[in-house]
Amino acid sequence: MSQRSPGTQFTDLMQAGRVALAAGKPQVAHDLWKEAAALDPYNEQVWLALLDVLQTDADRRVCLQNIIAINPLNVQARRQLNRIDARLERRQLQRKARQRQRLNWLRQRRRLFVRAVLLGIAIGLSGVLFGIVISILLYAL
Repeated sequence: MSQRSPGTQFTDLMQAGRVALAAGKPQVAHDLWKEAAALDPYNEQVWLALLDVLQTDADRRVCLQNIIAINPLNVQARRQLNRIDARLERRQLQRKARQRQRLNWLRQRRRLFVRAVLLGIAIGLSGVLFGIVISILLYAL
């Protein structure tokens, strides 16, 4: 039984991943390239290939960081990472803005409730006071 060298196995996995992606099977390509990355984690090409099949910005970010760690001169990877970071920062700022809006809405609602309660108390007290004044005037006559 012949053993294949890790380099040959890596090359076969990369090629099989390309074929799977071309056949419209990105998950299969992802699995094959992940296996290739385990064999040779310092190969820039495997991370570039994985970048094509990743779904989330968080996964793409990790992949781009690996590419830059391997090749600090990869300008495209830096640009993509900067775009993802900017997008994530925008989302975070939007999330904070929504939280602030919700807090402001809750504060306004609480103020309105307090005002309504105070107005109700004032109207009730004025009604009692009016009743007292009327009763004094009626008994005085």
